[in-house]
Amino acid sequence: MFESSYFRALETALQGAGLPYGYAITVWATGSVLGGERGMPSVASIFMFAAGATVAYGGLRLLLTWNMGGEADRPLTRSPHAIRAGLVHLAAIGLAITSSTLIAKFGGGAAWALASFAATLLYLGVSSIEVALVEDGHD
Repeated sequence: MFESSYFRALETALQGAGLPYGYAITVWATGSVLGGERGMPSVASIFMFAAGATVAYGGLRLLLTWNMGGEADRPLTRSPHAIRAGLVHLAAIGLAITSSTLIAKFGGGAAWALASFAATLLYLGVSSIEVALVEDGHD
C-alpha cells in the first residue's frame, strides 16, 4: 500500500515486536490484577512472581529440548491470516489475564508465583496455536 523505507522499517519493527509485546501486556496485567486483589507486593512476593514466570518459561524450554522437529517455519507475526492471528493473540492474552484473576482471588499465599506461572504457560501456549494451524496447512 505504502512504498517507502519508513513503512518497510515500521513493518519490520511490528513483526519483531508482536510476541514480546503481547507477553509484556500479559505480565503487566497479571501483576496489576494481583496487586489489585492482594495489595502491594512485598519483595518476597515480587521474587515469587518472577520465579513463577521463569519456571513456566524454563519448563516449556526444557520440554521442547526433546522436540526434534525444530522451530516453526513462520513466527506468529508472519501468519498469512492476520485477523485470525490477532484473534488468537488476543485470546492468549485474555485467557492469561482471566487465569491470573482467578488465582489472585483464590490462590492463597502462593498466588504471586501461581498467577505468573499460569499466565506465562497460557500466553505462550495459546499464542502458538496460530503458528501450528499454519504449519499444519490450515490456511
